[in-house]
Amino acid sequence: MGSMAGNKTASSEKVNRGNLAILTKVDRLRELIGTKIALPQLVVVGDQSSGKSSVLEGLTGFGFPRDAELCTRYATQITCRREAEESIDVSIIPHADADPREQELVKKFHRKLKEMNPESLAQLFKEANEAMGIRNSTKPAGSDGSTLPAFSEHILRIEKLGPDEQHFTVIDVPGIFRKETEGITTEADIDLVMNMVKKYMKDTRTIILAIMPSNVDPATQEILKLAKKADPGMTRTMAVLTKPDLAIESTMQQIAIDHVQGKRSDLLLGYYIVKNRGPDDASKTLEQGQADERKFFSKAPWSTLQSTGKTGIDALKERVRELLVDLIKKEFPKLKADVAKELSGLKFQLDRMGPSRSDQHTQRAYLNKMSEEFQVLARDALDAYYTANALFDDKPELRLITRVVDASDKYSERMAKKGHTMPFASDPDSRQKDTGSSKLDLADALGSLDECEEFACDKYPELEEIFDEADTIMPKLSGKGDIMEYIRGVHKASRGQDLATFGSALVSTMFKEQSKKWRHLTLSFVSGVIVAVHRFVLEAIKLICPDSRVRDELWNGHLLEELQSSYRRAINHTRFLLEIEREGVPFTLNHYFNENLQKSQGNRFVAVMEELGNATTQQQQGGKVESGIFLSKARLSNMSFNMGNSDQVREYMHDVLKSYYKVSRKRFVDVVCQQVINYHLLRGEGNPLKIFSTQMVLGLNEDQLDMIAAEDAPVKLRREKLGRDIKSFTSALRVLKGSG
Repeated sequence: MGSMAGNKTASSEKVNRGNLAILTKVDRLRELIGTKIALPQLVVVGDQSSGKSSVLEGLTGFGFPRDAELCTRYATQITCRREAEESIDVSIIPHADADPREQELVKKFHRKLKEMNPESLAQLFKEANEAMGIRNSTKPAGSDGSTLPAFSEHILRIEKLGPDEQHFTVIDVPGIFRKETEGITTEADIDLVMNMVKKYMKDTRTIILAIMPSNVDPATQEILKLAKKADPGMTRTMAVLTKPDLAIESTMQQIAIDHVQGKRSDLLLGYYIVKNRGPDDASKTLEQGQADERKFFSKAPWSTLQSTGKTGIDALKERVRELLVDLIKKEFPKLKADVAKELSGLKFQLDRMGPSRSDQHTQRAYLNKMSEEFQVLARDALDAYYTANALFDDKPELRLITRVVDASDKYSERMAKKGHTMPFASDPDSRQKDTGSSKLDLADALGSLDECEEFACDKYPELEEIFDEADTIMPKLSGKGDIMEYIRGVHKASRGQDLATFGSALVSTMFKEQSKKWRHLTLSFVSGVIVAVHRFVLEAIKLICPDSRVRDELWNGHLLEELQSSYRRAINHTRFLLEIEREGVPFTLNHYFNENLQKSQGNRFVAVMEELGNATTQQQQGGKVESGIFLSKARLSNMSFNMGNSDQVREYMHDVLKSYYKVSRKRFVDVVCQQVINYHLLRGEGNPLKIFSTQMVLGLNEDQLDMIAAEDAPVKLRREKLGRDIKSFTSALRVLKGSG
């Protein structure tokens, strides 16, 4: 029996040592990253005057001042830990979003007490309030005259050490209140405290200890309603009933008893009940108060609860400590993964900032690295190597070459089907009805480029000076759809004494009229590609340069002007090609011109033969039957087009125009795509995608480098903060792995 008892004791001590180790780890994590990542914790919440301070005093042995001006004005983290000597160590953990100067100021606050008494504790809290800049009745405003806040989001950290302490950590938040106190609290303070309570309750790694008095029905308590919102399953909320001695009516006593016994409880962790020390008990020690508590619960009707193990501060303390240990063990693996993920993200952010940029060498290296990243991105976009960067999946519109090719196909198709002013005779492809709109539908013209509001000048106002709105207005067309009538008019107004011929100048006149739409279709297409290229450059710069100040200076001070110049060159070259093709003398060495002309003439000859001949069929060798036309020799020798000289000339003019137009259109579309798109906008010297390059960076002087890449104060502070956070999370990860 003695051996078994000894083994049980040894096992219990081993478990306690294990629990102590895991609690110590979490306390170390709280020091390192407590304000940056959710840790398993026990949070005490409740209304003001709910008995919250007395419960905390019972759990931790730390007596909070009762003065109204010294009641909890911020979250307070109380840690009890067993050490050889008694002491109280007090410091402030700054709020993560506070101004850096304020953070440094509150970090300096540190007090160490060797003994506790009401006077020393009151003085301690006064000094802490002053360090956090909290107002009081004697100091309502700061030195600059601004009103001081009544509450703070900093955390007061209290470590209570001693040989009799059990390892335990609890967080107390300000009590909820609903009415202002003149000169102390305001309506805004009510909301601030409520939001602070909600923030601490919402995290899934938090055990909620909801404090409420026994003389009020728990079903009516707002704190439980708040807990329900934060913890819908009520799996991590425990309720603590206080002040049972004030529940005088038997009905209220029974309600409290029913909740503790679980008869009315919807909380998985249930209800506990404790008796606070009253105003008349201020002179009693904690031990005397706990003795009175045990005596109180030994009497009816409360004695019925003794078998539940849920009465008194000792039972509550043991249970919440068990819950905290269990929660830590459950969350430890996920916590380790969260810390590792956060550390990786912090290192990535610091890496993206590049090395510190304090001189021209590091500044040039920083910009050069970005330019190289940009060139790689541009190369992948032009080579359709979209698997190289997730950006192409996140933003498909940046698949640049695919969008340009799609738009080029659309442009070529529109030029073929809608590029002519009037449909050619006997040509079904040129007789498609136009929309009749005087304003070009840019989205249709550009296919997949999707920019259709004033060439996207609303989105990219810097392009407004590049584009001319007149380029989107279709010209008034002189032809009404009958090209032969148009040719008749041109010929009649310009013919000389030519015999069955016409002057070459007439071809130029007709071609210029027939190609009127080219300018608007082509400039709209080129403008759309410029928008696509501009968007790609802008988004790529945003991706590779996370520092907004550097990005703005680089963009506005150096890149934008060069980009605008390259776009102007593309637009001007487009106009140059239009002038050559439309204003010059029609000319081609392409044999397809004669081939097309001969086809047109041949089609006219076949039409006459069909009119004079008789349709017939003939069986060929192998049994195949072919249809054809039979024309006698007499009819063939007398065959005539029965057409006047002028009509003959006009038909020939039509055929020449049609043949030349087709050759010219195909040539022009190819030249625009090759010279304007490929050379000026995508791949040639000085194209927009080559502007931000190593050559540009090497050409910057010392002043330009300093203007663009030097780190300003916010960037330096961010770099320093990332460095501190990386150090903290690295240490935290070592703690979690057992090596720190």
